[in-house]
Amino acid sequence: MNEWVGHDGARNLGSALQSAREPDRDVEVSVLGQFERHGEMEGAILESYRDVAARSSAGEGIRYLVQLILEDEERHHDLFTKMANEIRSILWEVPVEPRLPGIKTVSDPELRAETERLLAFEKRDEKELRALRKTLRSSESYSLDPLMVELMLHDTRKHIAILEYIKAHVTG
Repeated sequence: MNEWVGHDGARNLGSALQSAREPDRDVEVSVLGQFERHGEMEGAILESYRDVAARSSAGEGIRYLVQLILEDEERHHDLFTKMANEIRSILWEVPVEPRLPGIKTVSDPELRAETERLLAFEKRDEKELRALRKTLRSSESYSLDPLMVELMLHDTRKHIAILEYIKAHVTG
């Protein structure tokens, strides 16, 4: 199977998988089908979220919350498209765009140090958000603040996961 270099010069997921093992076509076809089905579901539900967000009877607070969900769902739909195209690239042995960029391990002591600094910040932020969430519990019935802090806490956990992944790919 041919290896190829992504548009950014990095070896893509397909070539990383290929260098580790020969692709299992049955697995890739199954994963592609799952990505496509989930992407179709995400795409279909987007219109429903748009309808709810546009509904004048929902009120400003509900429209705001639904808009937050809509933004996430649009990003998820985009990610499923890119992940499916990455699998298509593996199966068809040609780059299919748009797709996720490849990632490779790099040696960069400064990047490693900055990643560790950012990771420490996000972990401190997580603790502060937990404390703030506890303080705001009494305002849950009349304010969006507790929910927004909860959502920021989820985002912070996501940031930690991303930074840990980056850290695993940066030596130095």
